[in-house]
Amino acid sequence: MSQSVTIGRVTADFELQTSTNGNTYACFNLAENIGFGETAHTQFLQVWAWGDDAKRLINGKIKKGSLIWISGQLMLEEYKKKDGITTDKRLKVILDNWGYVPIAKPKNGYKDDFTARAAAETDTPYNALPDGEIDGDREDLPV
Repeated sequence: MSQSVTIGRVTADFELQTSTNGNTYACFNLAENIGFGETAHTQFLQVWAWGDDAKRLINGKIKKGSLIWISGQLMLEEYKKKDGITTDKRLKVILDNWGYVPIAKPKNGYKDDFTARAAAETDTPYNALPDGEIDGDREDLPV
């Protein structure tokens, strides 16, 4: 069994469904960005959530564009395309757990949250040293 933890965006709104056996489920695609620069591309995973996991997704108001992380069992599944003749393969995840990925931007003008927290803790701008000292010239730093 192969486990996967992935961060991506939900590609479309979805609803709670009921299988022919009476089990509740939700199925949606998750777009995961992979690589950087010229090698950057998007990989799509089909995510299946059953029972309480599916209900949590619906109650969590997950919708198109939501940035979430998921973990679950990863499978490579063969399926028939809409023409009923051609077969293809897709990555499928049976959901074990999920959560929101926070995307809030700092409101204080710093480029990232780490810099903002460092400045707030010292009450001075990040990387600022007293009296024009250069970081390597400070006597109180170990050599």
